[in-house]
Amino acid sequence: MNNSLRGKIRLALASAVVIVPLAGGMALSGVSAEKAVLSTGGYSYIKVEAPPLKPAWTSPVAVVDKGMRGLGVAAIAENGKIFTLLPSRKMVAINATTGSKLWEFGSDLAPLFTYSNGNIYGMTTTGSLYAISEAGKKNWSNPLSFSKADSVQKIGNTVYITQAEQLAAVDAATGKLKWKIAENSTTYIGLTSLMEIDGVLIRNYLSQGTLTLGEIVAYDARTGKKLWGHYRQDFPLAVKDGLLYSNTPMEMLDEDPVNRKIKVSVFNLKNGELKGERLYRWTDSDNTAGVFSSGGTFGSAFLDGDNFYVFQGKQLVKYDFWNYSADGEPVQKWDQTGMNQSDFPLNLVYQDRMFYKDYSTGNFSAIKLSNGQIIRYNSGENPVVQADIYGNVEYVGQSDGLFHAYDLLTLKPLFTVNTGSRDFAPTLKTGGMLIIQTGGKLLAIKLPSSLK
Repeated sequence: MNNSLRGKIRLALASAVVIVPLAGGMALSGVSAEKAVLSTGGYSYIKVEAPPLKPAWTSPVAVVDKGMRGLGVAAIAENGKIFTLLPSRKMVAINATTGSKLWEFGSDLAPLFTYSNGNIYGMTTTGSLYAISEAGKKNWSNPLSFSKADSVQKIGNTVYITQAEQLAAVDAATGKLKWKIAENSTTYIGLTSLMEIDGVLIRNYLSQGTLTLGEIVAYDARTGKKLWGHYRQDFPLAVKDGLLYSNTPMEMLDEDPVNRKIKVSVFNLKNGELKGERLYRWTDSDNTAGVFSSGGTFGSAFLDGDNFYVFQGKQLVKYDFWNYSADGEPVQKWDQTGMNQSDFPLNLVYQDRMFYKDYSTGNFSAIKLSNGQIIRYNSGENPVVQADIYGNVEYVGQSDGLFHAYDLLTLKPLFTVNTGSRDFAPTLKTGGMLIIQTGGKLLAIKLPSSLK
């Protein structure tokens, strides 16, 4: 066969339609790819460029159930040490700088403990309360039988433990039970906020009825005796000169969508007697839809020192709380119309900024109180899972496992850590060490000298 004939045969084979036998002896010829109904391209506008840092050390840590009520915690940073609960349910103390283990304590410990004045107070999985020193020495234990406790809090010389509608008070020095009470579980859902002042302990509940709303209850801090309770009241704004000040929610009470108000009730701390009421009014004349919106930026308030901030939808306003006059005017106002609908106030003024959180992205935003400027903090490449602020730095863990640090004032990226996990718990800091809780591990980052 000459070369010319061979070339013609190759060309014919290359041009032929190849038929591939299919299962069952069927054959398919000339199959086309399915076309998309819509196809559009794009690119990321956000790219965080910052020096990468690697952990100085790592350690395993127990993972707190995300559905756990209350104040679940698996690690605390104090005095250059990390007190952490291991997956084995033992507690260890770690030197925050070197990562070396200082001591180990216990077994069957629950991810629920707190630190106060050189001691750690926590719960076991069987419901006992224990106290150990910062050096790992056991002080005492008390078999409370609070196996589903949702908070441990030390206030003054007492350790308070909440478990749903139950509440116990234990002497912090000796571990002796002072008292234990339980409210009606069909009426109350116990929350974890506590306040003790002038011998009175205040706790808040959700009170279940036709409308489930907050209720504050006062107890004698020495005996646990119930002194009084008031339905439709938020946790106290303040207590001063024997008087307790509390916001009164207006849902299904006075839902005027145009003529709005925040109501503050004033009670005698000792006996709960109503001593007066305050009304902070505004008009939402642009609400032509007639829809009553409450909470968040549309009708909430909080007290910061002498300053009472009221979120009025279009405006954020500030009153001098301790110089109240009926229908008095705010001492300062800021425009809120530039905020997103998903922005929710965090009731925090820091660095002369009112902070909000966008619950659709997890990002912070703020109103600069000196000039009303709205500041939106860096969102990074992906949604925020955990964000914490220490000093002038915002630390952000993203859903892609990247962890960024930003200058809070300039918004400049400072460093990045690739954690390899999309799960984050609150970031800890002690001295010059930052502790990232992610993916069942603690990652210790030695901070640059400028951030310590």
